Amino acid sequence: MKTISLFNNKGGVGKTTLTWNLSVSLSAKGKSVLLIDFDPQCNLSIALLGETGFSDLLKKDANNPYGKTIRAFCQPFIQQDILPVVHTFPPQFPMEPGSGRLDIAPGDFWLNNLSDVISVGTDLIAGNAVNRFLIPSLIASKAQELNNCEYDYVLIDVPPSFNTIVRSALYCSDYFLVPCTADIFSAYCIGLIGETLPKFRDDWEQGIRRTSAQNNSLISQKGSPKFAGWVFNGFDKRKNPGQQNSSEIAADAAHRDKIIDSVKNDLRPKLASIKTYSAVASFTPDTPVAKVEDLNVMAPDSILQGVPLRYLSTVAPTRGVLARGAWSGPQKALMQTMSAEHDVLADYIIQNFV
Repeated sequence: MKTISLFNNKGGVGKTTLTWNLSVSLSAKGKSVLLIDFDPQCNLSIALLGETGFSDLLKKDANNPYGKTIRAFCQPFIQQDILPVVHTFPPQFPMEPGSGRLDIAPGDFWLNNLSDVISVGTDLIAGNAVNRFLIPSLIASKAQELNNCEYDYVLIDVPPSFNTIVRSALYCSDYFLVPCTADIFSAYCIGLIGETLPKFRDDWEQGIRRTSAQNNSLISQKGSPKFAGWVFNGFDKRKNPGQQNSSEIAADAAHRDKIIDSVKNDLRPKLASIKTYSAVASFTPDTPVAKVEDLNVMAPDSILQGVPLRYLSTVAPTRGVLARGAWSGPQKALMQTMSAEHDVLADYIIQNFV
């Protein structure tokens, strides 16, 4: 089981949509996947389960005093007179025959409270409650027991932040991927990750030296996330006169090149300052490992209908984006092309994340 965070401290980079469609591609290739929605916005849960389905899971009753979301597992790490409970659910959309298992541990808007309660100083650095920073790994382990299965991959969706729940996700991850968009801030944010991860690692090392559970096998396996590449997301392409194939428009290509330079000259050297493990996977290129074009109205409509890109052409667009009563030919072609690009990313993971 390999755990992967899709992370960028910059918002609006399409990480939730990317996480969702990547999980579908991995599942379509026969892999068993667990999604953990660790983002208080809960968009991943809403996409997979629908607004009504997810809303029902938030409801409390005598048997489920904290609902059937991730809160039921996390609350006991704050209120220790109750036992953690894992709930997982399949997506509401039907998967194609032969697909592997796909489950989600639904998020909860309450996760902001968890982020406020977990303390880097007291819980982590002082070594008093390092397990609070292992919640995603503990959820994955319990989910395997609950479902009597072995997951090939755990994908964690996190908020655009460097807060404690993001730390927790990164500490639990074997690898992390960084979605980046074509804008002037993406290259800067790549550099911020390089500045921040060595500090996260230093705090982790202090904590495990001080904790009474330093012989805990789970703790010894965690805290060492590796940068495994970045995804160019939400760019535009154009076919110029005389060209057979379309290419990124000049402005977006310029942003792409700046991100490549930032990975090469900023992120890599900063992560190399971590001496206790190799924080960049050996197979990681400076260039994007996948390129997903701007999906325009298709991305929000996909989430609204709870249908991933792979199957979106099989349903009619909602009234809000309805043009001629159906998706246009170019829209369907883009769905197919970008679904194939998610397959490319899935293949990259299968081949390298071992």
